[in-house]
Amino acid sequence: MSTIFFAGAGTAGHVEPALAVARWLRENYPEIDSHFIGTSEGVENVLVPAANFPLHLINKVPFPRRLDKKLLSWPWRFSRTLAQTRELIAKADLVIGFGGYVAAPAYLCARRQGIPIVAHEANAKMGMANKLAIRCGAVALRAFGEDSPDRVGIPLRREILELAAMEPKARRHAREVALHAMNLDPQIKTILVFGGSQGSMKFNETIAQSQREISRRGYQIIHAVGAKNELPLAQAGYFPVRYIDDMARAYAASDLVISRSGAVTVAEVGILGIYSLFVPLPIGNGEQGENAKVITARGGGELVSNSDFTSTWLLSHIDQLMVSAENWSSSGKRMDFPLDASAEIGRRSLKVLAHE
Repeated sequence: MSTIFFAGAGTAGHVEPALAVARWLRENYPEIDSHFIGTSEGVENVLVPAANFPLHLINKVPFPRRLDKKLLSWPWRFSRTLAQTRELIAKADLVIGFGGYVAAPAYLCARRQGIPIVAHEANAKMGMANKLAIRCGAVALRAFGEDSPDRVGIPLRREILELAAMEPKARRHAREVALHAMNLDPQIKTILVFGGSQGSMKFNETIAQSQREISRRGYQIIHAVGAKNELPLAQAGYFPVRYIDDMARAYAASDLVISRSGAVTVAEVGILGIYSLFVPLPIGNGEQGENAKVITARGGGELVSNSDFTSTWLLSHIDQLMVSAENWSSSGKRMDFPLDASAEIGRRSLKVLAHE
């Protein structure tokens, strides 16, 4: 039996793709034993046990991006995390990383212990952890990059792929069913707003200040405010939820999406052909802006900065956004992203495992 450790933690954007590959391996190669590395703070603490995979926790020690007291203690704290990780993966035959905080120590320990590495980069711009993986001798795979032989796409949920495969008539029916389930009108154009699993205060403030006027103009809104945020009162044409459990249903109902531009979101709206307004999260190394450009460069959406995304901006642009969304939908255009990423990452990982 071979043992594979997955290093993908923190956000759903890291964990869900890792889980998709682990599920593919379990379904097709049950003799492989898959384990996950995480921290006590991430969504992996819910998602990984729910998928029936073992989860092993290490300390979260992100590299400080500015000069402060944390930088002085970082080497000592990181050395403890390395020791934890080294012990965890001692019997691993392969490490598959998806970037993020837990990936860096996993890559370093795997290199020191002679364990082969596969690193999947979900974003259009490679992050620090996966740059480190390449220096550690990893086989690098990418979600985006049309001309790259390493392009494999990003693993997406099965229900999203099923929605993308529907014929137009079935898609229209799915839209009606979804809107009826949310007590919304199938005859009215619908805007889906979400800022990730934790929500976005910026999005919530902007929608709170513009929702009534948007409804007055004849549109309706599905708004995910975040699991820990106060839930606004539902109104005619306004359906607020803390968290969207069924993203396929929410997408099916939508004519326009307003969201951050994490890699998974970009891939999902891209293959579904939903026109999108992207508001990149203004942190990190600018990867969300680069993700958005993969679609906006082809006419499938627009990009606005977080600071510019105000109720004044939104109300002055919403009518044109809805026209663009209708034109994009009518064109039938979609992004040509790979749809079998879980299997492709799994197959390439097995080749590395077999030293091929």
